[in-house]
Amino acid sequence: MIRVSLAHTSFCRAATKVLAKPCVSFCTRAIHPAKTGLVDEEFLSGYRPSSYFPVKSGDVIHQVYNVKVKLGFGRSSTSWLCTDQSGAFKVLKISTASDTATREARVFDYLHDSSLTTELQGRYCVRRPETTFDLTLDGRTHQCFVFEPLGPSLHEFALHRGGLRIDEVRFIVAYLLYAVEFLHSHNVVHTDIKLDNVQLMLPDNADEVLASFAAEEENMPSFSRLNTDGSVVCTSREMMQETLSFPILCDLGAAEYGQLSYEGLAQPLPYRAPEVILGASWNHKVDIWSLGVLRLFRQSSERDSIRLMIQYMGLPPRALLERCSRHGELFDTHGHWSHGEITRINLEDRVDFDATNLPFFDFLRSMLTWDPDVRLSASQLLKHPWLNVT
Repeated sequence: MIRVSLAHTSFCRAATKVLAKPCVSFCTRAIHPAKTGLVDEEFLSGYRPSSYFPVKSGDVIHQVYNVKVKLGFGRSSTSWLCTDQSGAFKVLKISTASDTATREARVFDYLHDSSLTTELQGRYCVRRPETTFDLTLDGRTHQCFVFEPLGPSLHEFALHRGGLRIDEVRFIVAYLLYAVEFLHSHNVVHTDIKLDNVQLMLPDNADEVLASFAAEEENMPSFSRLNTDGSVVCTSREMMQETLSFPILCDLGAAEYGQLSYEGLAQPLPYRAPEVILGASWNHKVDIWSLGVLRLFRQSSERDSIRLMIQYMGLPPRALLERCSRHGELFDTHGHWSHGEITRINLEDRVDFDATNLPFFDFLRSMLTWDPDVRLSASQLLKHPWLNVT
């Protein structure tokens, strides 16, 4: 029996009433196992087969959802394209046996209860489930979220396209800011904004596209393997999109909510805000930082991230360092960097596209500030001249 029912059923379709949709074309590609024989989640460090709920094409989940093809995977879930009893396409996100899914469900419940009367356009730009239910196996509970289908992630789209034009970046940033404005207005901080967690909407002929996608899997099945311990692992089928469509912010599994400020670690590197790295309290402005660095930072350690921040922005203000519990690890008593010489970098020299005569760099610098109190909010950034260039 379905345990939780959330509002916003068919929100992707509802969004079309507000947003004009561009033309989109699709193709698909089966992903083959690597030479090591490992596939998908098996590559993840700390992978444990018993944590994942075993699923394969042809299975019927919860006596309702007929599994067609695997769409993706992560440390805490796998995603599957299914059809329900009416033949409508749905996506099942089946969580591992962990606390992450329970946390995400709480965020969705909180967001639903606190946003019943909102009129913010960003309500259409955040992915929320139609409903949830639990699966139990060997005494472990796996939470399942039922979503409307979406297209590929922005990361996959950008890789396939070989990059993004400045007009496309502006388009994407605007709608992500709408999404973030909606979350922040209801006291929710995403904390995990990255290209992998942004997916593109499907075209108007979504059912036709998905039927073709499922048929390709049926005609040329993706690799799957039954392991000796009884676990099943399958490869994902990649959906490739030729034309940019509306971006939707996904995955609230790491979100925080209900407080004005937070302590401790948050955000993955390289998207971690300076106040988090340096041990200060932090708030919703960490999401603005993540949006600003999507194209710039690719560091794998906190020290390297701070070094690069100094190269772009100069030394942090002393007032910020005094609020940070870890400043002594990276800066001396005078607030100077204590790990060698640093050469400054101009943002203008590191951007791949021509932003001449556009206030793009002022926009970017409004997001990339040491002090979160100076960093502009999503609502303020939506009024910035760069987003209103005609």
